[in-house]
Amino acid sequence: MQEGFLLVLIALTSAGAWAVGARRLGLDPRALGAAAGRLLESLGVIVIFLAANLLVAGLLILTARSVGPRFVSLYLADDVIVLVLSVLQGLAFQAWRGRARCHPPTAERDGSLYAGATMGRAIPRRVARRSARRPP
Repeated sequence: MQEGFLLVLIALTSAGAWAVGARRLGLDPRALGAAAGRLLESLGVIVIFLAANLLVAGLLILTARSVGPRFVSLYLADDVIVLVLSVLQGLAFQAWRGRARCHPPTAERDGSLYAGATMGRAIPRRVARRSARRPP
Protein backbone atom coordinates (compact mmCIF):
# COMPACT_ATOMS: atom_id res chain seq x y z
CA MET A 1 0.00 0.00 0.00
CA GLN A 2 2.74 2.47 0.97
CA GLU A 3 4.81 1.77 -2.17
CA GLY A 4 1.75 2.25 -4.36
CA PHE A 5 0.98 5.57 -2.69
CA LEU A 6 4.55 6.79 -3.23
CA LEU A 7 4.47 5.78 -6.91
CA VAL A 8 1.15 7.58 -7.44
CA LEU A 9 2.51 10.65 -5.62
CA ILE A 10 5.63 10.77 -7.81
CA ALA A 11 3.61 10.15 -10.97
CA LEU A 12 1.19 13.00 -10.15
CA THR A 13 3.90 15.54 -9.36
CA SER A 14 5.88 14.52 -12.45
CA ALA A 15 2.79 14.91 -14.65
CA GLY A 16 2.11 18.29 -13.06
CA ALA A 17 5.71 19.41 -13.67
CA TRP A 18 5.46 18.25 -17.30
CA ALA A 19 2.19 20.15 -17.81
CA VAL A 20 3.55 23.36 -16.26
CA GLY A 21 6.82 23.06 -18.18
CA ALA A 22 5.20 22.36 -21.53
CA ARG A 23 2.24 24.72 -21.33
CA ARG A 24 3.27 27.64 -19.13
CA LEU A 25 7.04 27.74 -19.45
CA GLY A 26 7.14 26.82 -23.13
CA LEU A 27 9.59 23.94 -22.70
CA ASP A 28 9.89 21.44 -25.55
CA PRO A 29 8.33 18.13 -24.42
CA ARG A 30 10.63 16.24 -26.79
CA ALA A 31 13.65 17.43 -24.80
CA LEU A 32 12.45 15.45 -21.78
CA GLY A 33 14.35 12.37 -23.00
CA ALA A 34 17.65 14.27 -23.04
CA ALA A 35 16.87 15.64 -19.58
CA ALA A 36 16.26 12.10 -18.32
CA GLY A 37 19.62 11.09 -19.78
CA ARG A 38 21.34 13.93 -17.91
CA LEU A 39 19.50 12.85 -14.76
CA LEU A 40 20.86 9.31 -15.10
CA GLU A 41 24.34 10.74 -15.69
CA SER A 42 24.02 12.77 -12.51
CA LEU A 43 22.85 9.73 -10.55
CA GLY A 44 25.87 7.81 -11.80
CA VAL A 45 28.24 10.56 -10.69
CA ILE A 46 26.51 10.71 -7.30
CA VAL A 47 26.94 6.95 -6.85
CA ILE A 48 30.63 7.24 -7.79
CA PHE A 49 31.15 10.00 -5.20
CA LEU A 50 29.26 7.99 -2.57
CA ALA A 51 31.39 4.91 -3.24
CA ALA A 52 34.59 6.98 -3.18
CA ASN A 53 33.60 8.68 0.08
CA LEU A 54 32.77 5.36 1.74
CA LEU A 55 35.97 3.75 0.43
CA VAL A 56 38.15 6.60 1.71
CA ALA A 57 36.29 6.58 5.04
CA GLY A 58 36.84 2.83 5.37
CA LEU A 59 40.53 3.15 4.55
CA LEU A 60 40.95 5.97 7.06
CA ILE A 61 39.14 4.02 9.77
CA LEU A 62 41.12 0.83 9.10
CA THR A 63 44.34 2.86 9.16
CA ALA A 64 43.32 4.43 12.47
CA ARG A 65 42.58 0.94 13.84
CA SER A 66 46.00 -0.37 12.91
CA VAL A 67 47.97 2.71 14.00
CA GLY A 68 46.07 4.01 16.99
CA PRO A 69 45.68 2.48 20.42
CA ARG A 70 41.85 2.61 20.40
CA PHE A 71 39.31 0.65 18.39
CA VAL A 72 37.60 2.77 15.72
CA SER A 73 34.26 1.53 14.41
CA LEU A 74 33.30 1.47 10.75
CA TYR A 75 29.94 2.83 11.88
CA LEU A 76 31.54 6.29 11.91
CA ALA A 77 30.90 6.36 8.15
CA ASP A 78 27.30 5.18 8.60
CA ASP A 79 25.63 8.57 8.59
CA VAL A 80 23.03 10.08 6.27
CA ILE A 81 25.20 13.20 5.93
CA VAL A 82 27.65 11.15 3.82
CA LEU A 83 24.84 10.52 1.34
CA VAL A 84 23.70 14.16 1.38
CA LEU A 85 27.23 15.47 0.84
CA SER A 86 27.84 12.89 -1.91
CA VAL A 87 24.71 14.15 -3.68
CA LEU A 88 25.99 17.72 -3.41
CA GLN A 89 29.43 16.68 -4.67
CA GLY A 90 27.90 14.86 -7.63
CA LEU A 91 25.59 17.72 -8.58
CA ALA A 92 28.40 20.26 -8.34
CA PHE A 93 30.66 18.06 -10.46
CA GLN A 94 27.93 17.60 -13.07
CA ALA A 95 27.31 21.36 -13.20
CA TRP A 96 31.03 21.90 -13.64
CA ARG A 97 31.17 19.32 -16.45
CA GLY A 98 28.12 20.85 -18.13
CA ARG A 99 29.67 24.30 -17.97
CA ALA A 100 32.90 22.99 -19.48
CA ARG A 101 30.95 21.45 -22.38
CA CYS A 102 29.20 24.75 -23.14
CA HIS A 103 32.25 26.96 -22.63
CA PRO A 104 35.50 25.17 -23.53
CA PRO A 105 38.62 26.78 -22.04
CA THR A 106 40.38 29.38 -24.13
CA ALA A 107 43.87 30.79 -23.84
CA GLU A 108 42.44 33.79 -21.98
CA ARG A 109 40.60 31.68 -19.40
CA ASP A 110 42.93 28.76 -18.84
CA GLY A 111 45.94 30.90 -17.90
CA SER A 112 48.24 29.41 -20.50
CA LEU A 113 51.38 31.21 -21.56
CA TYR A 114 50.26 31.74 -25.14
CA ALA A 115 47.38 33.99 -26.09
CA GLY A 116 46.77 32.70 -29.59
CA ALA A 117 48.35 31.83 -32.87
CA THR A 118 49.23 33.90 -35.91
CA MET A 119 50.38 32.30 -39.13
CA GLY A 120 51.04 29.07 -37.25
CA ARG A 121 53.14 30.73 -34.53
CA ALA A 122 52.08 31.13 -30.94
CA ILE A 123 52.25 34.65 -29.55
CA PRO A 124 53.36 35.03 -25.93
CA ARG A 125 50.59 36.56 -23.83
CA ARG A 126 52.53 39.72 -22.86
CA VAL A 127 53.28 40.50 -26.52
CA ALA A 128 49.64 39.94 -27.45
CA ARG A 129 48.50 42.34 -24.73
CA ARG A 130 50.96 45.06 -25.81
CA SER A 131 49.95 44.77 -29.45
CA ALA A 132 46.27 44.93 -28.49
CA ARG A 133 46.80 48.25 -26.69
CA ARG A 134 48.62 49.99 -29.54
CA PRO A 135 46.43 52.14 -31.76
CA PRO A 136 46.45 51.09 -35.45
